[in-house]
Amino acid sequence: MDNRPAIAAASVDLQDLNKRLKGFLRGTRVVPRCPRLVPDIRRFAPMAIDLNGLANTMRPSQCRPGRWQRMFEVEPNLWLQSFASPWLTALMKLVSFFGYDWVYAAAVVGLGFGWRLKPMLGVMLALLLASTGTHAVKDGMALPRPVQVDVRVQDKGHPNRQALVERGGATTMLGLPTAAAIEASRRASDPDYGFLSGHVAAATALCMSLLLWRPRKPWIWVVLIGWPVLMAVSRMYLGRHFLADVLAGAVCGAAAATLGSMIWRASSRGWLLAIAVIVAVAFVSGYPWAHAPAGQLLGVAASACVLDRLGWPEGPFETWARAARIVLAFAVYAAVKLLLERVLGDGPPVVGMLGLALATVVTFVGSVALARSLGLSGAPAEA
Repeated sequence: MDNRPAIAAASVDLQDLNKRLKGFLRGTRVVPRCPRLVPDIRRFAPMAIDLNGLANTMRPSQCRPGRWQRMFEVEPNLWLQSFASPWLTALMKLVSFFGYDWVYAAAVVGLGFGWRLKPMLGVMLALLLASTGTHAVKDGMALPRPVQVDVRVQDKGHPNRQALVERGGATTMLGLPTAAAIEASRRASDPDYGFLSGHVAAATALCMSLLLWRPRKPWIWVVLIGWPVLMAVSRMYLGRHFLADVLAGAVCGAAAATLGSMIWRASSRGWLLAIAVIVAVAFVSGYPWAHAPAGQLLGVAASACVLDRLGWPEGPFETWARAARIVLAFAVYAAVKLLLERVLGDGPPVVGMLGLALATVVTFVGSVALARSLGLSGAPAEA
């Protein structure tokens, strides 16, 4: 059998891939503009810092030509989308679907009541810290997404119909999208800001929090390290985030995991309660933080304090008992959420925040007490 045609085709494919990769790394051979250290921030908006001045401070200088000029440019997105195919787009959409906060929260609750609640509540703390930071930066910076600044970027595998300007990407490594693109995104009736990536922040916070518990199996390390990277590729491939967005999301998630682990492993819950109260007060004071993570963070802090006194649950570890505890926890949460929605209705955000805090406490503490009374959980473990 003659395999020469197949070998030749494979060689052509490899050569094409090599050319694409070299072209991406080489980039446009231009002299980059160097940002001055002091940005000219011209005004502060109520919900967004105006960064046009920062973009306007870029001036030509005698810098050496650089290749890596990609922070807020669309070229990395376009390069990833050059490999587009129906199956790859479907895979990237599936990866992004599993990156939402509610998916991680459900997984953490399931592992908490099916395995061990105390370490999983610490992981939940890291996720909520990452979510709080993400909302604060998104609303504070108010920067557009790649699909909003360039018509060439595909929107989740489809032709771009969200572009606000034709060519609005940055032209230097540390430059921002053009002033016209930033202003157009802020004038939108329903702003959808990009910087930073909440998907990548949550994935990094989750995986790094689990890695801090030092799992013994090597494949777990591979999965936990690879998942945030895959999430970042997915968000860029779908045109939802710049390279700068996913890098900042990874930093935010790593910081949240580190801070959450330090607070959770401390002998006193004082720091945890203090941070939760500060976030809640900041939200009430009008800072651009969503009420959901603020309320849930307050609820997790209160739950930890209560369970430290009542004792953390232990066993039994039979499969049926694990499954029963998981079902019980989700049933309690659904019942409490339905009850609060009927009682509170569409009240002000502050009421919603306090309602979510109460729902979180009842879900964790109430489920533990109910499981204990039903014989699904053993004697309390010492904190």
